[in-house]
Amino acid sequence: MNDNFYLDKILAEMDSIGEDWNELFSGQFHLKEVFDLVASLVRAAESVITAPKMSEDKHRLVREAFEHFDRKFHIIDRIDDLIPLPFFLEPFDGPFLRKLIDFLIGQAVSVFNQTIWAKAPVV
Repeated sequence: MNDNFYLDKILAEMDSIGEDWNELFSGQFHLKEVFDLVASLVRAAESVITAPKMSEDKHRLVREAFEHFDRKFHIIDRIDDLIPLPFFLEPFDGPFLRKLIDFLIGQAVSVFNQTIWAKAPVV
């Protein structure tokens, strides 16, 4: 599987959705925007990778696409800013938030696979 090919297709699909991601991630930041982004990324991954047994690949590609958006909009840093912690815990919250986002992506991919492919006809 050519990861760059699928990643480029997912990002192109995200552009075609019509959401203005620049507008969504500018101004006041809410966690709902992160959930919306993850859901949109999973739907985009499902539209370009149609094999049901490729959930690990979908997870990895959605995570890579999320990292693309994180580099562009500093999403993890913005989540970090929403959660005040004592100074001695600050070095640990970034890695924890990345693991949490990865878990969220895994759960979204799993739920979407179970929902979509449970309805698919058996051939």
